[in-house]
Amino acid sequence: MASNKLKINDIARLAGVSATTVSHIFNKRDKKYRISPQTRQRVLSIAEQYSEQAHIRQYLVKANSTDTIGVIVPDISNSFFSMFLHYLEASFRKKNIQLLITCSHYNKDVEIKVAQNLVERKVDAMIVATSLDSDEFYISINQNTPVLFFDRYLKDTRLPFIASESLNSVAELIQPYARQLDEFYFIGCDTQLTSIEARLKGFKQGLKNVGLAVNPQWLVSDNYHPNKGYLLLKGVHEKLGRLPKAIFTPSGNLLQEVLSYLVEVKVKPQDICLCSYDYHIYLDYSYYPIDAIMQDFENMAHTCVNVINDLLNFNELKYNAFFIKPQIIRHR
Repeated sequence: MASNKLKINDIARLAGVSATTVSHIFNKRDKKYRISPQTRQRVLSIAEQYSEQAHIRQYLVKANSTDTIGVIVPDISNSFFSMFLHYLEASFRKKNIQLLITCSHYNKDVEIKVAQNLVERKVDAMIVATSLDSDEFYISINQNTPVLFFDRYLKDTRLPFIASESLNSVAELIQPYARQLDEFYFIGCDTQLTSIEARLKGFKQGLKNVGLAVNPQWLVSDNYHPNKGYLLLKGVHEKLGRLPKAIFTPSGNLLQEVLSYLVEVKVKPQDICLCSYDYHIYLDYSYYPIDAIMQDFENMAHTCVNVINDLLNFNELKYNAFFIKPQIIRHR
């Protein structure tokens, strides 16, 4: 060959077939044109020998692609994840790519198992809202199957991730009420997760911005399990002998659980200030006026599609971290 860069004509000559046949195989049209599995395998085997060349790797990825993307979320019933999946599925469907959606149920062992199952199903890439403490497991998967973290990323991770911006938005959310009050409670869970940790930092920053010193007793958190928000608020109520004047919850499911307690003890809307991350349309009709942060699901979904496309085509990412700006919805 006159050049070290292998061309389709070179592969065709080495395989003893036409360049058109090679092109059909690389573009997954071999079945349409009734190219035998033996010929397909011969062409791909030759290409594998030159896979160190970037354009050959791209040919191989496309030829072997399954047009499926694996997605792992901790809780499909969570309104945030269900809304995100709605937009994500629609975005990939436009590209004729199917999602294989799995659920980890906040269980690390389950997450590892479902991730391994997705690899066995030969998904082209994975989008993961992880509950793991390290990226080492996904680094090993990423060697052959690109991995994109979503919402929950890991500190100092080498893998790309997409999340909503939290620090500035949460600070802006609570500041108008923090200026008027002498206390503000954070009712949260799993603050070790980077997404929740960022919302807690934003909460503290909002108090600081208006000159309200953070009282450690206002920061109430625990490991999450269903109804934990209800139990945490009940504990605060019993300890204080009254309810807090203001509450911020860092997720929609915790807000629902807090609301269930408020309804049970028959708190009047004017007697408490509520703010939360994760807006849902039901808040427009809530008995309690609640200011909330609405994440830009559509933008996040489109960003996921674009990043996955770059990863599959071996394009260098301009950024490793993508923070999508949310919107504040006020009801007070």
